[in-house]
Amino acid sequence: MANSYTVLADLSAGRCSTAVEVRILRFWEAKNINKRGQLMSLEMLLIDEHSTLVQGSVPASLQLMFRGRLTEGSVYTLSGFDVTRSNPKFRLSDGPVSIRFNEGTAFEKIATTSRIIPTEHFRFRPYEQILELANTGKQLPGIILDLWDVDVCVSMFDSLALAFHSKFDGYGREPRIVLVTAINPKIVSAGKLYLNGTSATRVFFDCETTVGKEALNRQGGSSTKVVHAQKIEPLTVSELNNFVLTADPQIIEFLCTAKVIGVQLDEGWCYIGCSVCSKKLIREESSFTCVPCNQPNAVAELRYRVVFSVSDVTGMAGFVGFDKEVAKLTNVLASEAAQIVGIGVNAEVDTELPRSLADVVGNTYTFQLKLKDFDFTANHQTFTISRIFPARELAPIPTFAVRSLYFPYVNLLLLKYLNRDFEGSSSCNVAEQGTTSDGPLAGLEAAGKEGVAGLEAAGKEGVDLEESARKKARVE
Repeated sequence: MANSYTVLADLSAGRCSTAVEVRILRFWEAKNINKRGQLMSLEMLLIDEHSTLVQGSVPASLQLMFRGRLTEGSVYTLSGFDVTRSNPKFRLSDGPVSIRFNEGTAFEKIATTSRIIPTEHFRFRPYEQILELANTGKQLPGIILDLWDVDVCVSMFDSLALAFHSKFDGYGREPRIVLVTAINPKIVSAGKLYLNGTSATRVFFDCETTVGKEALNRQGGSSTKVVHAQKIEPLTVSELNNFVLTADPQIIEFLCTAKVIGVQLDEGWCYIGCSVCSKKLIREESSFTCVPCNQPNAVAELRYRVVFSVSDVTGMAGFVGFDKEVAKLTNVLASEAAQIVGIGVNAEVDTELPRSLADVVGNTYTFQLKLKDFDFTANHQTFTISRIFPARELAPIPTFAVRSLYFPYVNLLLLKYLNRDFEGSSSCNVAEQGTTSDGPLAGLEAAGKEGVAGLEAAGKEGVDLEESARKKARVE
């Protein structure tokens, strides 16, 4: 095997019988969010002694064969794999090819090696390039944040947000340098830039990486512009009802733990919405019209709009949940639920309640509610749900505040983008070989998600994103 050694830069399309010696910098699960999180593959980033970065993939059908042998930070010899053209979408490396494992792939961990293979590799992009990549889905670059310069928002969802919350709580102080890898930049309403976390995202603070340590040393001194936390206030149902009667109109979020005692079916549990903007469509004789999109032949989709009757010991209220949150709660898409009860986009929306929604009745949840100016008017009837959590699993979440601007904890909103001296990629070599690390952080389907939503933290039970920087490989 040593006599037929090659490097990643020399790979060409086809079956490769020669061996490469690589370090696994990172591996994660790739799932299909349109099929209830079905596992598609195990993805990884491989690097060799020349700092050539290539993405590797293990098909879901072979994941049991290889998964137990994968260790982030370890060095392997790899042969008998397929070399394919890199996917042009959501790229994590600049290489033209990628590696795909097959049943005949030889994959052996080696304890020591004479080759000096980097343990860190980052592909930072300056702010201008991040803007160019927004909404293209071409690359998932890395960024380094401190508390100066340009305002951006880093959004983290689900398990990634929980992991970050646990890491932040356990860090013991406010970080001055934050590295975030594999982000998907999006520009949404009003031209706001959001950097959404993906299943490959990692977060590092201050000196956890060589690059972070260098950035911290360049700053010098201590910053007074730190990130503070403020908790979203929990209210009872009675307090919530009184608040909209007595307070001034405003945009604000609260948490409310209540029991679902019923589903109001006066207006059904779903509606026919536009596949583009989600707004309710107007039914014509042979088509649907979307007024916001100015589209007379809009593509229709069934979407949830469910009004839950909830109560606690203080009172009752109506909480309305829309498509994304109700689908997460029930694990059933509205179109699937409609098929179960015999309705569809070409039929009138019936009021027959699907079993998946009926099973919600009687359960207690913590609801995160977003109030807007409309909720303080006489027309207000329900509170809009932005997130739903099992009541006993998660505690009220904090929000970050920078310069008196507050927002949900799940977002590192208004952290400043440090775009000086960090163009291109960065690698770090160490003499110590055969390092080990923990298993992967569970994958999440955030690459296409948008919007700002709060997420509660699981205290110290969250996933630890990273151990000591000396023992783990770092990669974007």
